[in-house]
Amino acid sequence: MTIVAVVEDCLARGEPVTVDRLGGLKRIDAERDLLLAQPFLDVLVELMATSASDAQTFLAELLIEGFACATSPVAFRDAANALIETAVLRDKLAKDLVPVLTTRIAVRSDPATQLIAAYALEALFRLSLAGAVTRHRVLAIMSEFDSAEGELFAEHAAKLIGVAFAQWGGDDLVASLERLVASAEAEAAYELGHVMLAGALQQDCVAEILGRLEGAKVRFHQATIAGEERADATAYEAVIDLVRGFWAGLSAAELQIPLDRLGAAMADRRSLLQVGSVPAWLAPRIDREIAWVDLARGAQKAAQDLSRPSWLNAAATMEHLLTVYDAERTISGNPGLSTMLRPRIEAAFVREQGLAAHLDDLLADPGSCSIDAVLAGSLRTRIHRRIEQDADSRKAEENVAFPLLTSVLQGLPSADELPRDTAAVLEKELAQRHRGFDRIANPVINRIFAELTSSLVDCADYQGDIRDDYDAALFQILGFCADRQDAGRKQLGPRGDYLRDPLAKEGDLQSDLRQWLKGNLTSADVQTEVEGVATGRTDLYIGFGGHRFIAELKRNHGYVDEAVAMSFFGQAGAYQATNVRLGFLGILELVDRPGPPATIEECFWSASFVPEGSQLARHITVFRVPGMLKSPSSLD
Repeated sequence: MTIVAVVEDCLARGEPVTVDRLGGLKRIDAERDLLLAQPFLDVLVELMATSASDAQTFLAELLIEGFACATSPVAFRDAANALIETAVLRDKLAKDLVPVLTTRIAVRSDPATQLIAAYALEALFRLSLAGAVTRHRVLAIMSEFDSAEGELFAEHAAKLIGVAFAQWGGDDLVASLERLVASAEAEAAYELGHVMLAGALQQDCVAEILGRLEGAKVRFHQATIAGEERADATAYEAVIDLVRGFWAGLSAAELQIPLDRLGAAMADRRSLLQVGSVPAWLAPRIDREIAWVDLARGAQKAAQDLSRPSWLNAAATMEHLLTVYDAERTISGNPGLSTMLRPRIEAAFVREQGLAAHLDDLLADPGSCSIDAVLAGSLRTRIHRRIEQDADSRKAEENVAFPLLTSVLQGLPSADELPRDTAAVLEKELAQRHRGFDRIANPVINRIFAELTSSLVDCADYQGDIRDDYDAALFQILGFCADRQDAGRKQLGPRGDYLRDPLAKEGDLQSDLRQWLKGNLTSADVQTEVEGVATGRTDLYIGFGGHRFIAELKRNHGYVDEAVAMSFFGQAGAYQATNVRLGFLGILELVDRPGPPATIEECFWSASFVPEGSQLARHITVFRVPGMLKSPSSLD
């Protein structure tokens, strides 16, 4: 019976494989090539772990050779897991195993070797986590991945880099993740979302926090779109909406919408995780998800509690509020969450004297309840400071979320007494009317406008005057595109000849759109070829004093879809680096179509992306202008 047959017989009987059962070390050595050619690497790990000390040196050499030549990814993975989880073997073999793992990582030319390379990378990473080897080798390897990596390897690598960044940080790891988006978009984008979320929580400025949360949501949404069953990414999108909504003063009913999305996503997530076990070294990530869910639910409940002047069970409610007030202790210990969540809680206690009375009563006898007296005292101190602030300053702070309503009610006694929920509804209605003055009668155009603008709500710059001006420019571009598909030669004259010319240039579109905006968007400074923007020259500059929007214009021979548009995002997004992060991308589509062009609804969409090396999202409204038009009668 060969040594391979002996191993198979032991496995079939459920008996341990020992040196004696294999015929001793000499026989193992004589048949080592035959043994190593089989998927028994995990068996060899168990063999070494249970063998006498006089066999350890020989078996260690055999095991290292086995890792070097193994061809079965499953056996390689199981053997690495068993070795790392056995402290004695891990410490004994780690130093000799590092160059073998490094070599296996470097060889990844086909699916089989890619998977072994991924498991080798995981093993090297886990050895560094355990302190068996220094982390410098694995960090150097992780920092060098590029966009040409195979999908199978890239997916594993992105997950490992994400965990490595959570452990040690490092801009090189972030850059590597950004490159891996090309090969493993869903996984790399998800990990980049975590990087940006962590970055947001490290800030102490609301504008910085909001900007980075916006970028994180863009990445999580990218992962959701790119990958199937990405309930984890959907959950984090909902969490970000809840945190931002709580900061913005949304009601409990309004916060229930993202909370329901979060609940559904987590149910899907639990179902997925029940299929297999989560490795111990990934367990903290799961714990973190649970903490975020608890905080999100707590914030929604807190919003409801803060709208009431009194509570039935003051101690229990206060304990819950203080948990949200001190959320950074639960999540990360960074100041970002406190900066977002605490002001609303403090403002509610200032506004509702009944809540402040509950707090005073509980602080008078802290031993009678379970609240954190130190934290509650800190809250009371902050409340007193806010009360002592100048009344006008506090009024401006609370009304900043409702600029239109404030301007309408300025000076009226009732302006300060409106419930926040009512104020939010009135502000929304005023905003809709304000934006609707110049709307076009075409219901399709209005529907497109509503869809495009609703997709911009995550953009921190899309508010106030900037929002109004962007909406005005968008409406004019919508009207332009609709007219250019409707108007015939007689209506347009020579100005529209390019729409039927197969040799049309982007400059023709630039000239036509400039004239349209110049004549219809009278509040803007519309110019072409403006130099000194992003070290380049703009196609179309739409200026409104302090803020501006750049329309990048292109020509494409062939149908224009999202992939084609994305190839131009780098240039279009570059113009947003030093001003508001909003812009346009227009593409003249030159195609000899057998039928009619795309509908106006198919010619517009919104896109958000985070450039490589950046933490903030850029937002682009894409529009395509069909060229080479034919009359309906010619399509018969």
